[in-house]
Amino acid sequence: MPRPLRIVIVGAGVSGSGVAAGLVRAGAAGGFSAEVELVDPRPSFGAGLTYAAGGDPRHRVNVPSVRMASVTGRTAAEGGEEDFHRWCLERGVLEADPAGWADGLHYPARSVFGRYLDERLRALFAAAGPVRVTHRRDRAVAARRLESAQGTGFVVELAGGRVLEADALVLCTGNPRPELPGVLAGLAGHRRVVADPRAPGALDPIGRTDRVLIVGTGLTMADAVSTLIGRGHRGPLTALSRHGLVPRSRPVGHAESWTDFAADPPAADQSVRVRDLLRRVRAAVADAGRQGRPWTDVLESLRLQNAALWAALSIDERRRFQRHLRPWWDAHRFQAAPQVARLVASTQADGRLTLLAGRLVAASADDHPSGGGDGAGALWVVHRPRGGETLVGRTYDALVNCTGAGHGASFRRNPVLTTLAGQGLIRPDPLGMGVEVDGRHRALDAGGRPVSTLFVVGPATRGSLGEVVGASEIVPHALAVAEALAAS
Repeated sequence: MPRPLRIVIVGAGVSGSGVAAGLVRAGAAGGFSAEVELVDPRPSFGAGLTYAAGGDPRHRVNVPSVRMASVTGRTAAEGGEEDFHRWCLERGVLEADPAGWADGLHYPARSVFGRYLDERLRALFAAAGPVRVTHRRDRAVAARRLESAQGTGFVVELAGGRVLEADALVLCTGNPRPELPGVLAGLAGHRRVVADPRAPGALDPIGRTDRVLIVGTGLTMADAVSTLIGRGHRGPLTALSRHGLVPRSRPVGHAESWTDFAADPPAADQSVRVRDLLRRVRAAVADAGRQGRPWTDVLESLRLQNAALWAALSIDERRRFQRHLRPWWDAHRFQAAPQVARLVASTQADGRLTLLAGRLVAASADDHPSGGGDGAGALWVVHRPRGGETLVGRTYDALVNCTGAGHGASFRRNPVLTTLAGQGLIRPDPLGMGVEVDGRHRALDAGGRPVSTLFVVGPATRGSLGEVVGASEIVPHALAVAEALAAS
């Protein structure tokens, strides 16, 4: 009888836990056995950074409980749909959190979804079966190729000294932690500059009357505003981004796919142009409005077809999208829960929050106490307003970096990626967003060849496969990799 396949998964967030869940279910279906080692120092399964316990309860999922994805791989017939909502009902979450209700739907705290994932996954992994999952609460610090008489595999080294051998390696490293954009790099380590607002206690040093600059105007900005206002912050808040776009509010009703943008693909020697696709999207939104349908139906079509559309774009067209359209896509795709959107709107209306569109030009710090805020050193930040030439300089008491994940630094900051790249087993994607993979999630080596037993799942594949950020996008990718491993 052949020995079980040895699989090491680095990262136990939605991506890694989703792959493990798919493997367990494949084993239960018969004909497959494996020893799976999930490497992650966090105590829970599935939560990752986004849904970790202890997060601010004001930070809510931006999808109502009845529509949140499940990572267990259950089909609709098996009760996979609305499983999270039923779990919330069973545990009294809806009654205990009346502020989560909006427009007849409930938007729980993100940490609640993390609790749900951990409970469901823990039960799934504990069940007896041909696939055994072991949680290694440690950090992977290196990985290398292993050649042996039995074939080719991998060795993964952990910070605690343990060494794991694997027939297949799955990288599920999630979103890298944010880092300060270039202009602000000189402020790194300053006591009033928050480089990563999602780190525990990151906003604690900000005083209630501080003048705060928030760099970035997406969902992370909305989270920061929710936390500060919830703590009684009374000072002026300023949010700056290139376009000054804020996330759209999650509308009432369930968006339904409506338009097939992937139909009529171009000839083999041609590429889809971003400009032409944008023109089609605008026409579809106008047509939807004439027929009484919301713009979100058009966006839902784009979301469901994004992998095919992204694959049809050349590298130059993908760069064009990143440069010109990414902020607009993010503002519409990553909608805010109604409570969060209303808070941002109300703080704008009463003057507590000012939105600016422009580019950072310079920043410096004066560590001597200034007259404003709670007696902290002043930060001097200069920006160029969008469409203008005159520079504007202002003084702030604190700065919060909400520019998003530091994708560009992932190879430099993640030791597993660094060691694998050093062996030529992986390479950055052409957009610098993560690891380059083929359509089957296999990493491409330095020569562009797929490594058959090295897979990548989650946000690190965004540059290659399109939008792979939210749980609803990640789960199908995770299950596809599990199926491929089981078939091997």
